[in-house]
Amino acid sequence: MSKSKTAQLMIAVPIGTVCAYFAVSLFTYFYTSAFSFVALSLILSFAFFTFVFFLADELIAHTQAKWRTELIGILVLLLAVGFVIATLRLCLQFPTLFNRRVLFMDAFNLPLFAALTIVSAVAGFVFYATLLKRGALDSIRNSRAFGWIRDNLAGLLLSSLFFLIYFSLAETINFPGFRTLDQYFDLDISAWLTRFQATSPREITDTVRAVHPAVLLFLRPLTWIASLLLNGDRLHAAFIVHALVAAACVFLMWKIVRRVSSNSSYALLAATLLGASASHLLLGSMLETYIYSALALLVFVSFLQNDVVPFKSAVLTGIVVFGITVTNLVQTVILYFSKQPNVKTILRYFIIVLAAVFVLNRIQAWLYPAAQVILPSTLRAEQGYQVNLTEKPWLLTGRVSLVARALLFYGIVAPRPFVLMEELGMSVPNFRTFKITIGEFQVAGYTGLGDVIAKIWLLILVAAFVFFALAWFEKQKPILALGLLACMGFNFAMHIVYGDDPMLYSPDWVYALILFVAFSFGRYADRKWLQISFIAFLLPLMIVNLNLVRQIMEVSVPFYGR
Repeated sequence: MSKSKTAQLMIAVPIGTVCAYFAVSLFTYFYTSAFSFVALSLILSFAFFTFVFFLADELIAHTQAKWRTELIGILVLLLAVGFVIATLRLCLQFPTLFNRRVLFMDAFNLPLFAALTIVSAVAGFVFYATLLKRGALDSIRNSRAFGWIRDNLAGLLLSSLFFLIYFSLAETINFPGFRTLDQYFDLDISAWLTRFQATSPREITDTVRAVHPAVLLFLRPLTWIASLLLNGDRLHAAFIVHALVAAACVFLMWKIVRRVSSNSSYALLAATLLGASASHLLLGSMLETYIYSALALLVFVSFLQNDVVPFKSAVLTGIVVFGITVTNLVQTVILYFSKQPNVKTILRYFIIVLAAVFVLNRIQAWLYPAAQVILPSTLRAEQGYQVNLTEKPWLLTGRVSLVARALLFYGIVAPRPFVLMEELGMSVPNFRTFKITIGEFQVAGYTGLGDVIAKIWLLILVAAFVFFALAWFEKQKPILALGLLACMGFNFAMHIVYGDDPMLYSPDWVYALILFVAFSFGRYADRKWLQISFIAFLLPLMIVNLNLVRQIMEVSVPFYGR
């Protein structure tokens, strides 16, 4: 056997086996017969081994040719692997919260799985050799699908790792079977669990507010489709869809930044920053709608990178953004105008999106009795979420401080939250980024390593703003970055007077904040000092943010442990 084939086997066997192990563990949780275990082990092991073997040849050749320039990217992927291992170890420490069987098969099945994997590996190698002998490999490598995978392999690998992180956390910190409304940074976890897994519209009894005018039409079909692969299990289908959407945000961040910087390793750093941020670690795992908004907004930004923005694509994405949460339509208008400052085009876009979602809202209300119709009365009801800042000056000061910290810090570096019970008259823990007492507004702060990382992040932000300001003296002005800043300003102004805990809404601006930083540092994307500095920042950031998840598990296990 040649050295290249030996190297391919050394890559394909461990990676293919690990991927097959998790996939077989997942699917045999829903298909429990012995025949299913054997069939799934053979099929999935063969598929993963063959797929990795195909890519290994390309990966080896690419690494040998560009190992110096790609070394940072490899280190980032290894860092993400370490993050996966740390997350799984954390989840396994809480067996009454984490359903380990979904990802880890029973020990007595391991010998059979190992034997079947060997058979599949041999079959995959023979299959590859047959294709090579018949000259079919070139046609496969020249195919459009294989070319897309090869060109986007780094981003796909990173997002796959984050999918495993989000899915394992979703299995642990959503607490199915318990009512958990407004307890974790005001997330309505149990309500969205019911809405996603309900088999009938009448099973949904919690009111779906008019500010989410078409959310059920967009998101429930995704859960249904995923459940078809899981023998009808809608709960785990909801977890998988949610984790996939969060991982897709990571992939899109990589695509967008790579296109701006022409540097895959730098793009991996930006995407890892998004994936490991406190906002995406929590909202990409706990069920809510804001991670879907983040994905739709990132899709919208990706369209704006074209020289000519496709109007139909912008409209379709705008409908999804507006249909999930109405206020985010403003962000798409800001971004669209920053790219194409044509009032007529923007007005046309706004009217079409508004009309389409108005119709979809009527359909949603017709299908789901619990869904509100967009009416003056239902929109007036949103005044209950407004914050009256005029009567108490200390409340205004506190709210401004809270939203400013949330906008710039909390979504990236997890603060030390308040865990309230008796203070709210509750018998279960409530996590908050703020606490109001008589005449005093307290906001969450940082201690220990979190305080150090928050201060480093502040320096990164200051540098990003300096580079952004300097870019205005150049020929190509950073108009899109300005649009992202305007989106953050909109969120700041809105959430001072509206909303609950700002951590709930953080995916609506964390994408913009990270893109702004990535664009601002883009001029130094190829500099090793910058790349290494970001890696050194990401490692402790992961530790700090994972510690917040650990705290949630430790506090919650006495109340929600199965």
